[in-house]
Amino acid sequence: MHHAIYAIRSRQTASNWLHPIAVSVVVTAVIAAFAPVVSSAEDQPLAVNFVAVNERLHTAGQPNAAALSSLAGRGYAMVINLAPPTAQGAVATEHKLLEDTGVSYLNIPVDWQNPRAEDFELFSAALENSEERQVLVHCQMNMRASMFTFLYRVIHEDVPIDAAYETLKKVWTPQGHWATFGTSVLKAHGIAFEFPPGG
Repeated sequence: MHHAIYAIRSRQTASNWLHPIAVSVVVTAVIAAFAPVVSSAEDQPLAVNFVAVNERLHTAGQPNAAALSSLAGRGYAMVINLAPPTAQGAVATEHKLLEDTGVSYLNIPVDWQNPRAEDFELFSAALENSEERQVLVHCQMNMRASMFTFLYRVIHEDVPIDAAYETLKKVWTPQGHWATFGTSVLKAHGIAFEFPPGG
């Protein structure tokens, strides 16, 4: 009888001792599951609508300040921004953030309502002079950037137009005055192409 009572008390004592530990383990596991993962800026997504066109040329929407400061660490040596400084989400200190990390910066403010052939020619000259450096072309949402990069690849890099267009469609399908602009730039370089309507 005494042995039975001792056994019962021993189990109760063990239960009372293990219970807080079990709760602590569960709470720790829950906290770990929901705790933010600490990582460097280089591990974070660069920007909305990011597209790696090829190894050295990438396009994207507007990177935030942290992403801009991380570009050198990501291997970029040059940034071409095709959005006006007044565009929504623009980073006023973009030039300085890049300059401080040794990344070259060029802003070509393309009017969304009125893209010009002169803008594209300036863009093309900048890319030609970038040589083998890794370049990020961005704007507000990667619509100007993807279109200009499409035109550059077809006109200056002899990329088959259908292949270049497939990359462009990862972001959008130009219509209206942007389709007209693209067609006219290609035509000026002796390339006939009509942008398909819709998707």
